Amino acid sequence: MDDDTARSAGGPVPAMRAGTPDAVIPAADIRTLRAFRATAKAAGGTLDPVMPMRVGGDGPSLFCVHPMIGLSWCYLALLPHVDARYPLYGLQARGVRRPEPLPVSMMEMAQDYTGQIRQVQPAGPYHLLGWSLGGNIAFAIAEELERRGEQVGLLVILDSSLANLDTLPVNTQAWTFYNMILAQFGYVPALTAADPEPEARMLELVRRRPGLGLDEWPDKRVNALQRVIRNNIVVAATHQPGRVHCPMLFFSCISNPPGLAEKLETWRSFVDGPIEAVELDCDHRDMMLPEPVARMGPAIAGQLARAAAMPAPGASPAPGHHPDSGVTKGPARHAELDALGDDELDELLRVALAERSRRGAIANDSGS
Repeated sequence: MDDDTARSAGGPVPAMRAGTPDAVIPAADIRTLRAFRATAKAAGGTLDPVMPMRVGGDGPSLFCVHPMIGLSWCYLALLPHVDARYPLYGLQARGVRRPEPLPVSMMEMAQDYTGQIRQVQPAGPYHLLGWSLGGNIAFAIAEELERRGEQVGLLVILDSSLANLDTLPVNTQAWTFYNMILAQFGYVPALTAADPEPEARMLELVRRRPGLGLDEWPDKRVNALQRVIRNNIVVAATHQPGRVHCPMLFFSCISNPPGLAEKLETWRSFVDGPIEAVELDCDHRDMMLPEPVARMGPAIAGQLARAAAMPAPGASPAPGHHPDSGVTKGPARHAELDALGDDELDELLRVALAERSRRGAIANDSGS
C-alpha cells in the first residue's frame, strides 16, 4: 500500500515508502513513530470499547473515534492541548480485546458506538471527532444520533473524506496491515510484498525490540487486529453516507490534495450546517505530531465552547426572556459567537452550563 492509498483508506501509516526495506525514512515519519510509541505506552494496552482519556471537567465531552487501526490511543496526544474542562473519550473497535463478531456495515458499527456513547452520556448534544477513517465513522455516528432525534453539537473532522469510497483497497495484502500494527506501537513498519510469511516476519521484528507492548500480545490478538483493520476498510468502502445537520470543524492538511476549496465543496454536500476550516502545514499521517496538535487543540476547545453556548433545540427560555426579543439564530448566531473574545466565550459557556444544570435539577425534582 503506497502513501496515497493508505491515506485514501483512512490509515495514517508512517512507513518506508511502498515497503522498500532500504529506503530512508523521512524525519517526520520518525517523529510520528515516536509519537505513536509514546501514546501506546500511555494507553497501557487499553482495549475497552470506550477508553476514558480524561474525565471530569464542567464542559461537554468529546468522543474521539478510532482511525482504521481500530484503536484510539493516538488521541492521547490531544490531552495537553484541549482545555482541561472538556472530558475526552476514545471509541475503540470490537474484536480486539476478545473474540466477537465484527460489524458487517457502517450503520451497524455506528449503532453500536452510539449505544456506547449514550452509556457515558445519556442525552445530547453530542460532540464527535475522527481522524482519517475515524472521521468517516464519526460522520456515520452523527447520522445515527440524528436518526434517534438527538442533537450533534459539533463534528470535528481531521482531514477525512467521504468521496470515492468505492475505491478503497478492500483486497489489500496482509503485510500492509501488519505494517500498520507495527507503526501503532512505534516500530518501523519494515514489511514488504516480498515477505512470504508477513506475520512471522512481524513477530521477528517485535522480538528484536521488546518493551514496546506488542511483544506482550498473544498471536491471536495480533491476528484479530489485522482482521479488524481489514473489516474497517470493507465497511467504509460499502457505506453510502447521508447528510447531517450540525456544525463542523474541518482540519485540512496542505500537503495532501485536493485543495481546501475542493475538500470543503465535497463536505458541504454531506453537512447541512456551518463549516469552519483550519489548514495545517503537515502531511495527513503526521497530524498527531506536537506542532499540528498544538494548533488543533485550541481550535477544538473554542468550537466546543461555542457549541456549549448554543441553546439546545426545544430548550425553555430563561426566566424573563421572550423568544422574539432579538436573539439571533442559526448561521447568524454562529457569526455572532465567532466575533466574541475568549473571556466573553468563557462567560457565555459558564452561563450556558449553569442553565443546563438548572434544567437538570428541575427535571430531577419533577421526576421525584
